[in-house]
Amino acid sequence: MSFREREKATRKFFSVLSKHTDMKIDVLLIHHDSLFDRSLGKRLLVASAVEISKAYRLCKDENLWWKNAVRRENVYIAWSRGQTFNVATVDDIMGEYVDRFIAKDNFLLVQTSAKKYQGYFLLDRYVSYKTLHKVQKVLCKLYQGDTGALSPVQLKRCVGFENTKYGDGFVVSLRYIGSKVVPVDKVLSLYQKWFGEEEKPKYQPKHETYTFSPDDSLKSWKDFECEDLSVADMRYVCYLVRKGFSDEEIYQRLLLESPNITKRHKVEDYIPRTIEKAKRYVLGS
Repeated sequence: MSFREREKATRKFFSVLSKHTDMKIDVLLIHHDSLFDRSLGKRLLVASAVEISKAYRLCKDENLWWKNAVRRENVYIAWSRGQTFNVATVDDIMGEYVDRFIAKDNFLLVQTSAKKYQGYFLLDRYVSYKTLHKVQKVLCKLYQGDTGALSPVQLKRCVGFENTKYGDGFVVSLRYIGSKVVPVDKVLSLYQKWFGEEEKPKYQPKHETYTFSPDDSLKSWKDFECEDLSVADMRYVCYLVRKGFSDEEIYQRLLLESPNITKRHKVEDYIPRTIEKAKRYVLGS
């Protein structure tokens, strides 16, 4: 695919997306080497809180196609923090579930590698960070996606740029555009049926939503991921303590971002205990 064709694909993707949402995005670069070793830290925030209608121009101004092809910088987008959301995503849809996605006429289907796809679902209303996580958890179950990629601010490969991970020159492509609008209330009823009791902790945060740090470089749980998930939990919580987040905010972040945490632990005991251990370690209290 030529540079011109890649630019055209990116432009079409942002054009379609911008017609259906007022959400803003962050644009990031992750170097090929960091796809295999995150400790290298070769990750760059190009811009934050970008209007989707202006994202193509940003890519042009930053010469991102050249950086992708020559410097092996992988181009990602993520929903910006501190806003409401009306588009949900599911990572790593494969096989028969790709056909199901298309048969249901869902919003956008992006092919991210030779065998994997990412589904975009248009919602019938804007929802909070916490509610989007619930919606994505249900959709992930329905389409058998990656349960470790449920964060509302999960990175998503951008259309029109090469995925350097597998060395096959695959260019991320928009494969399908549909018109279905997903009713949020119906999805939330499924969430309550499938996950309601499982994820109902005795400790209830005071508010459904909370204020995110204005720091655009804020890390997520996945930045601390390792073989021992509990170790990753502790590292992430220590990081949030250092950032000055409240116990309530840390509780919600860990509950939403740590994979299968409600199956691994009794969260009503585990999360507060982890927070206290982290505070003693970081603050000496």
